[in-house]
Amino acid sequence: MSDDLLLLRAAHLYYRAGLTQAEVAERLGAGRVKVSRLLAEALDRGIVRIEIQHPLARLAELEYEVKERFGLEDVVVAASTGEPGSGGEELALASVASAAAAYLRDLRPSPETLGVSWGRTMYALASRIPEGWAEGTDVVQLNGALSRTPTPTHADFVAGRLAETAGGVAHLLAAPAIVERADIRAALESDRGIAQALDLARRADVAIFSLGALSEDSVLVASGYLDGADIRRLRAEGCVGDVLSRFITADGAIADPDLDARTVGLALSDLASKRWSIGVAAGAAKTDVARAVIAGGYVNALVVDEEIATGLLE
Repeated sequence: MSDDLLLLRAAHLYYRAGLTQAEVAERLGAGRVKVSRLLAEALDRGIVRIEIQHPLARLAELEYEVKERFGLEDVVVAASTGEPGSGGEELALASVASAAAAYLRDLRPSPETLGVSWGRTMYALASRIPEGWAEGTDVVQLNGALSRTPTPTHADFVAGRLAETAGGVAHLLAAPAIVERADIRAALESDRGIAQALDLARRADVAIFSLGALSEDSVLVASGYLDGADIRRLRAEGCVGDVLSRFITADGAIADPDLDARTVGLALSDLASKRWSIGVAAGAAKTDVARAVIAGGYVNALVVDEEIATGLLE
């Protein structure tokens, strides 16, 4: 019997007839090692193709491909629902926020101290976190958030809700996100309360934060820190978005050192030391900043929607 014919018979008996490898070996009068080699060859040559047809299979495949492509420790891809302009953006945000809340709940071991950012995505996450997701986890704010406009940042809700449901204590960073001068930032960060919060943020073993697209609709614009002219200038300088209110280019570098020097909060370089540094984002507009945080080494895990995952692989 030729090797190809033996291969086809082994594949048929194993995949179609449902025999075990030992039964196939006995039927063909061959050793189990040879049968195992033939079945592996059938897969390698595409003679046998295995397809998983469940609707969630595509998400699992996307997770695996993004994780392998970019060398991440973990990737969660939430289902995108709806079409752009038809409420799909809000549904995608809800889907990603729910996935991120479940990710925190299932993280083992649970964080000793969790560092968090603020914004719409983090507000949605905190709104969905289940009671008792952890036991005794303290939560610390990673970047300043005092709004310059009547638009609230909800930073206190995010940190407070995550700490309350984990039986821990919330530590707020009582400062603006961006100030007028670098010396003002230095003075603020030397204040005892702010310095203690920043020290705790550096020591947090897990950080979870949203990724911001470079847009005039961003929470930093709504909160009065930037205006349309700033956004256009940053875009011209190659900026693709922000992380912890710090604006970065496509390769993860700081886009505007002067602006960064006026930004209050954890430095992006401190994220690399975390046991888990988790970026969360929804919507195709955040694909570029998701790619940039990977390039900068700021994350080892991502929770994103299908659109971002697909965009990262293109």
